[in-house]
Amino acid sequence: MFTEEHGIFGRIKNLFGNGHAEKVTEVMGTRTVVGFDENEVPRPTSFADIINEPYSAAPPVTVRTVEPTAINYSKPKETDLDIQFAENFCAQGGSFIYCETVADAMNILRDMKEQNQWKYVFAWENEICDIFTEQNFQRGAIGFTIKNSDAVISLCESLVAEDGSIIFNPKQASRRSLSCFPDIHIVLADATRLTTSLVSGVERFNQLHKPELPSVLKIDDETTGHFYDSARLVLRSEGTKNIFVIFVDEVIPPSIRP
Repeated sequence: MFTEEHGIFGRIKNLFGNGHAEKVTEVMGTRTVVGFDENEVPRPTSFADIINEPYSAAPPVTVRTVEPTAINYSKPKETDLDIQFAENFCAQGGSFIYCETVADAMNILRDMKEQNQWKYVFAWENEICDIFTEQNFQRGAIGFTIKNSDAVISLCESLVAEDGSIIFNPKQASRRSLSCFPDIHIVLADATRLTTSLVSGVERFNQLHKPELPSVLKIDDETTGHFYDSARLVLRSEGTKNIFVIFVDEVIPPSIRP
């Protein structure tokens, strides 16, 4: 039985078709071009030649493969200061939590309080006390002080991206050095607190709080005593090293209290 693609009818079809045309196929992104060699044996050109041509004879072909253009994918450089700080801070043993809004941060704090069975989270800065009131967090909790609290939460002056350290102002740092300070310290911060280096952080501190001295906390730093950074005296922050940083992607509003 003969079909269009086999036997004599197929061979006649090849004669009058595009037998010498280049064929192009694509498989899984690789472009394969199939064409006849320029030096191939001439094909029969008459009906008699086709009849007498052995069926097994096949014209030699050449196959060349054209590889697709490679797309270079590389991991982008992490230049965002929040990412740099989080990586360096967590590498020292700290815990970093990202939130989009202040309200989300308070929900995280509620979850932490419930999971750890904390009775009270102490705060002394007006900005955080305002947030507690607005978000209905711990309303009516009377009689709790820093001494009988399970955790404390405060702001900070700067989050240093280059080494994951935290700069505190004297009011925040002096609380940390109290012997009654709880074992858990939660730091609430926004993007305005990010700085590239300790030098830039200290410079900003001096612009805002001079002549007071900054205190720096780096969790894995076991060195004792104070030090100088660019001829400026910097204090080492004492106190617990169980630190959580809750970072919000919106600006923490200033206090409405006088």
